[in-house]
Amino acid sequence: MKKAFSFFFYCFAAANICLLPHLAGAEERIPLTLKLTWSSSYQDNILKYSRRDLDRFENHTELYPSEITTADDWINTFGLRAYTDLNLGRKVKLRPYYSFRISRYSVNQIVNSQSHYLLARFSYRYRVYFYLQYYYLPGYYLRVYKDRDLDEYHSCDFDLHRPTARLRYRLPPYEIEGGFGREYIYYNGYFTEYDSEANFYNLEGSYTTPFNLDISLGYEYKESDNVGFVADEQMASSSPIEDTEYGDSSYEENRFNVTALYPLPIESSLNWQVGIEFERRLRYYQSSLPLNQDPFHAGRKDRRDIIATKVSLSATKAVSLEFKFTYDLRRTESPESVVRDIKNYDRRTFELNVVYQVF
Repeated sequence: MKKAFSFFFYCFAAANICLLPHLAGAEERIPLTLKLTWSSSYQDNILKYSRRDLDRFENHTELYPSEITTADDWINTFGLRAYTDLNLGRKVKLRPYYSFRISRYSVNQIVNSQSHYLLARFSYRYRVYFYLQYYYLPGYYLRVYKDRDLDEYHSCDFDLHRPTARLRYRLPPYEIEGGFGREYIYYNGYFTEYDSEANFYNLEGSYTTPFNLDISLGYEYKESDNVGFVADEQMASSSPIEDTEYGDSSYEENRFNVTALYPLPIESSLNWQVGIEFERRLRYYQSSLPLNQDPFHAGRKDRRDIIATKVSLSATKAVSLEFKFTYDLRRTESPESVVRDIKNYDRRTFELNVVYQVF
């Protein structure tokens, strides 16, 4: 995966080197768009604790110590976006794009994270768009889990890699897009049995109504294989009493989403816009083990709903603001009732996003 990441990085750098001959005559405008971003948000359940686990956390009765000191936190995220447009012919353009984000938690620094996003967009007559993109999330913290090999508790985190190819066709007021990607999740040394690899396929369509309401519908199908799982290394089991992902966590997932955006018809230079997003994920675990050996996955079904409302505006030509509220919940069905008590969660996020275009 490091080779793939390097490949995308060098492609991005090479595309910018191609610009150098044009820079000499470009005195009025820098042929690069640079945007700085800042997000400040409050999240009331940063580790997706269930109601049962929140009670244990607040009452200091957890079965194993937690490394966080508050179940909620205030998060500041800083980032940048840089891209440019290159002419590859009279009708073909290339846009290399890079985005970086770093999140800092006010109290629980162990949850701090960063991400990188590389993209190459090819467009033909502003009708057909082809995207090659790569997303990398290193060292994303989950929580403390038990390493059964050592019978010890350790921090659990993973690296995520997601290369994707997408094709979009525009015929205003309609757009349609299809894509295929791979997802690789590799955990730290204590939890390599969690490692997984997945294929996903998606399809999306959007329509702008005569009164400027933008509506989009999307669907994604994912097949994830728990490649780190080896059956003969699993403990012959017991009833679950704590949160653990040991077992065969292979799954299939269907994801549905709908988005509606509407620019408010008011006379203002601020360009007010309101929006609502809804996403439903239905995950079906495919454990190869019976329930008594894999109570966390055998026969388990997850439903996750995410609903977000937002208001955005352009404060100036260079500055845009967005206020957003997100409600995220998961509900689990399992033959083991305690799994539902452990896995069900609710999380709310209040967020302010600011984007400043430097040039």
